[in-house]
Amino acid sequence: METVKTEEGQLEKVLAVCRALDAEIRYSQQGRYFTAMVWNDWGLPCREQAALAIQREIQSRVGQFSGVVCYCFDAFSTLVYEV
Repeated sequence: METVKTEEGQLEKVLAVCRALDAEIRYSQQGRYFTAMVWNDWGLPCREQAALAIQREIQSRVGQFSGVVCYCFDAFSTLVYEV
């Protein structure tokens, strides 16, 4: 995958990709971050695997942008922010 080198709009590009995933997105434009959460039946082991798959996809997409970082709290919650 090619790394996007321009700084402008990186977070919004990642946000657009993440919105297409089966996750709840909470965006803070002022704070320049968003959270992606997978809530449906989160206590079930089979749902944890689905949540992890979404999280891995987010990590993969974030890796394409030099000015964006993600932090995974657990299998169900991911923070994506601009550096």
